[in-house]
Amino acid sequence: MSTQMALQKRPSRLIHADRLIIATNRGPVEFFLSQDKTLKYRRGAGGMVTALADAGNSNNVTWVAMSMTEGDRVAFKETQDGLLPSPLPGQKMHLRYVTIPRPAYRKHYEQISNQLLWFLQHYLYDPQTEKLTDEVIQDAWKNGYSKANQSIADAVCEELEREETPAVVMLHDYHLYLAPALIRACYPSVVLQHFIHIPWPEGRYWNFLPSNIAYAIFNGLVGNDILGFQTENDASNFLQGAEMFLEGVEIEHDPASGGGTIYWHGRTTQVNAYPISISVVQERKIVQSAAGKRAAEKMRPLLNEKTIVRVDRIEPTKNILRGFQAFAQMLDEHPELRGKVNFLAFLVPSRQSLSVYQRHNTEIVKLIEEINQKYATDTWTPIHAFFQNDRVEALAAMQFYDVLLVNPIIDGMNLVAKEGPAVNKKDGVLVLSRTAGVYKQMAKACIPTSPTDTAETAHALYKALMLPSQERRRLATLARQEVEQHDLSHWLRRQVEDINALLDTATSTPLPLTLDEVSSNVG
Repeated sequence: MSTQMALQKRPSRLIHADRLIIATNRGPVEFFLSQDKTLKYRRGAGGMVTALADAGNSNNVTWVAMSMTEGDRVAFKETQDGLLPSPLPGQKMHLRYVTIPRPAYRKHYEQISNQLLWFLQHYLYDPQTEKLTDEVIQDAWKNGYSKANQSIADAVCEELEREETPAVVMLHDYHLYLAPALIRACYPSVVLQHFIHIPWPEGRYWNFLPSNIAYAIFNGLVGNDILGFQTENDASNFLQGAEMFLEGVEIEHDPASGGGTIYWHGRTTQVNAYPISISVVQERKIVQSAAGKRAAEKMRPLLNEKTIVRVDRIEPTKNILRGFQAFAQMLDEHPELRGKVNFLAFLVPSRQSLSVYQRHNTEIVKLIEEINQKYATDTWTPIHAFFQNDRVEALAAMQFYDVLLVNPIIDGMNLVAKEGPAVNKKDGVLVLSRTAGVYKQMAKACIPTSPTDTAETAHALYKALMLPSQERRRLATLARQEVEQHDLSHWLRRQVEDINALLDTATSTPLPLTLDEVSSNVG
């Protein structure tokens, strides 16, 4: 048997390595204690869990994450080696959750990740009004964020040490900026890839952070072999920042892709854009399921001649208040629409332990009440708001929108703008902020608006409602085709291809034959 034939007989794998280690802040499974103290679990939200966990069908997968709940801590307290087989049906991966003291985790998650980095990277950080003092930031960085990253890195290194077989490490998002360099220090040759889900602002903006923190972030991330962003603009901004913060760095720009290559301290980091998407098949399965059909029947009485829908987490970046203000302005300017248009808003509570989110939630509730009191009649309520995390209900409602309003101040991507066109059945029209990460993909399939111009958004809503049916169908078809052609599998496949190219370059010599294959050749 030839070497080539021997390689062809080897089991095919998604990634050309025996093992895949995924590292995130939040794991794919959340364990919780029921009222009777029974340990239960629920699947993590989002398509990323599906995409990455399915890699376990062809690779040996270990998912490393932080313990976020008491249930997580209880579930992993009893494990012998720190590993727990995933309870998710059809998944072969193992889970390894890392626990640090609660005060340290709060500093990592609430203060640095969500009060500092999240607002900075969404261009909402205001140094004049920032309430976190320099002392608080430095303490939270040293005793929270750094400790969490070190703990994740240590767990990944222990997993790498567990076996000698080749492995790839995939890290995700803004909670783990320091982990790549820490892992690299232990395993210089392991392939590391990191995907950032939120926007990456231009280089000067990072100077609002203390210099030691800004440097540590860029230094940590260039520990990766591949660094992925949502958009070409984000990738370009990172390259610009690396030139500012990493002394002696050399950068090779790729104008065609917006990315490039970083050379620093003898290492090479590829910087690429990989716009994330949704699982079109999975979303449609949900709306066609028994639960989806029940949810659709629940929504039908709330529909009107025209229906506007929005689906968002309750957070300042989503610009929910201006969306409702634009709706009210439209009703003022076009009173003939009163009684004929319903606005269904599916608003998911988010980070309610933070005071800024609590205040924002209160402001939204108050504005909805004011609009309904001003315009409602005995037979018509303009806004129907659902303050809950019910993904099935939200998807079911998006089947029926005439207009889908997605008007974030800025977003990494915004998957609602892709979910809606994938499931909508009414040639619904997307009204979309030009500052959403998804805008470049959807620019020709939407009615654009400025997120801060309430009058323009009111006009866009009216235009979308009044479009002739032929134009509605054209826009809806373009949006649906864009999502179908660039779905979640396409997002993952592009990253895997780049990872495999690195692996194949490093192992370009033929794999050694097994003893059985040698015996076969001799025979």
